[in-house]
Amino acid sequence: MFRYFAATTARASNASRLGQRVVQSRRVLTGTACIGQIRKMSTQQNNSLSDGNVRYTIMAVAAAAGLSLFGLAGYAMFFGPGSMYPKPVRNLLREAGMAYMRPPEKQDLPKALECYKQALAQLDALGTSDSQHARDMPHVTGLVARVATVCTEMGDLDGAIEAYTDLLERLLGTDGMRDATTQVRRLLDDSLDKNERQGILRALGCANKLAETYEARGQRSKRRSAVLPHARAASTADADKAAQWYGWCLQLVMLTYQNHFNHQQLADNKQPTNTPSFDPDTLPSYFPVDIVTSLMYNAATFYSGNAQIELAEPLLQRALDLMRRGADGEETNVCRSSILMSHLANTGVMSGNLPAAERWSIDGLALAKRFPHNADCLNSFIALTYDLGIVYEAAGSLESARVQYRQAAEIAASTGDDDAAKLATDAMTRISK
Repeated sequence: MFRYFAATTARASNASRLGQRVVQSRRVLTGTACIGQIRKMSTQQNNSLSDGNVRYTIMAVAAAAGLSLFGLAGYAMFFGPGSMYPKPVRNLLREAGMAYMRPPEKQDLPKALECYKQALAQLDALGTSDSQHARDMPHVTGLVARVATVCTEMGDLDGAIEAYTDLLERLLGTDGMRDATTQVRRLLDDSLDKNERQGILRALGCANKLAETYEARGQRSKRRSAVLPHARAASTADADKAAQWYGWCLQLVMLTYQNHFNHQQLADNKQPTNTPSFDPDTLPSYFPVDIVTSLMYNAATFYSGNAQIELAEPLLQRALDLMRRGADGEETNVCRSSILMSHLANTGVMSGNLPAAERWSIDGLALAKRFPHNADCLNSFIALTYDLGIVYEAAGSLESARVQYRQAAEIAASTGDDDAAKLATDAMTRISK
């Protein structure tokens, strides 16, 4: 799940015909101290930079694919072979599948949800006396994950939060949910059973999804607060819960990585350090780079969306380090790196650090131009071009700013991104007054 300007199929399909046009255009996170800092909540709640009488609204770009995959890859759990389920449960799963595993316009999500819940209830009842169907078995927790997914697709975020919380409790127990450090110690134990390690990684993905869902519900309440005053309190409470679970995920990953890194340092007769290198080759083998960078990205966009730049910026920079800033030249990494740079340019704008915003914009555009047919590169190109316009406008170079805004507006309109096109057009109107 990503926020703001979500990439569309139309944009991806239009990328190729716009490629030629695009080509021609023009603090360190370490240790427990940073984990504690990540948990702090800022009271600021705006997404704009004030400069005299002018307010610059940022253009936040979402990844079309790749960086958003953490939620899928991290918690993906599959149903076991059909033979694992008693016949009544198999019948319910078959009925649910016929309602769910269909094209969107033919789905019957309420029916699917009801069947999945009935199947889960039967398994839980069996699990009280048959350990084969214990509540933490993969084929049972996989069903809980499916319930959460269907609830999300129905827009039932309350139900999704309930299911994800249930799933975490099944995987970790109440104590494990309360303190991520208990899972750090387990992951660092070389004798840990492979299935138990996999369970912790599933829990990590589930916690990330729980944070995302609290974030989404909080945003929905915030939109409603204009007509429903009590919704503002609900939005704040959900933002606090999202911060709690993003912090839990980051603590688990960062403390595990730091301890693993220092263990390797000692093995190589080197001094331990509070600053891991963030070289992808130094990550534990059970932490794929995609999972770590996506978690950092998800948390960073949450923090920047709440104007907590001091928390967002180091996460974005370390995610970029883990991707080696696209230095391998591989298309996916280059375009993902350009997405990260577009968000770093935004943090520069939001914090008033315009030299940093200019640097990230120029570096990001250099990457985005390399693969103009890629939707992620095209998305970031639009946002980075707009950000560069903000930098030029703030510096008083209005003609240069107008060129950037016009280019961002034209390309956004051509790709079907009406929101981004309007944002850039409004900026042109502002500097023409």
